[in-house]
Amino acid sequence: MTSRRTLLAGAATLGISSPTFCLAHEQKPFVEGKDFILVDPPVTYPARPILVHEFFAYTCPHCYRLAPLLHEYAESVASDPQVQVIPVPVAWEESFELFPKIYYAFEALGRLQELHMPFWEWMLQGEHPWNSVPEAQVDIEKWVGEHGIDASHWNNTLESFVVRNKVRQATQTWQQYDIDSTPVIGIAGRFITAPHMTGSRPRAIDAVRMLVDRIKRETA
Repeated sequence: MTSRRTLLAGAATLGISSPTFCLAHEQKPFVEGKDFILVDPPVTYPARPILVHEFFAYTCPHCYRLAPLLHEYAESVASDPQVQVIPVPVAWEESFELFPKIYYAFEALGRLQELHMPFWEWMLQGEHPWNSVPEAQVDIEKWVGEHGIDASHWNNTLESFVVRNKVRQATQTWQQYDIDSTPVIGIAGRFITAPHMTGSRPRAIDAVRMLVDRIKRETA
């Protein structure tokens, strides 16, 4: 788990090792208040599709490790019109909005699928002696340039209305859920679960499946 305090303090030291999670599937009942919690007050969304929000940060190694499992889950429900998985990049304060903007800039440029994970890997495994956001921007601009994106086009996209609006919506979403750490998964505005709650990343995905099935039964 990466808390708000850890994220704000650790943007320049991104190679932090994550705790070791138990990877075994434990087939036991999920307990409210332990494996998942109720969102209070709940966030109001339409009954369908059931929205599954993936709250993550590019500076969070735990999020990076959870991402492949969430991708597999998203693929498993891709043909189910009742469920929609929505990644939500998190920035705890305005100066960190650069990173959600990068995610949505990739999306706006049609390069999200291609660049999202490689950029994330570079963020966490590369050496980045950044002391300020402008220093990070210069380094990132160089990285995207190496991946075929013109600097002017990149910066215009990064500051575009579409990208800024999506960052605003993402901020509103995580604030409504009242999360204070990543990775966290929100379900239908009603529930929150996470690996640090369930004890492992696979079990967190199992909790998501259970909660989605529960909502389907309750709102059939």
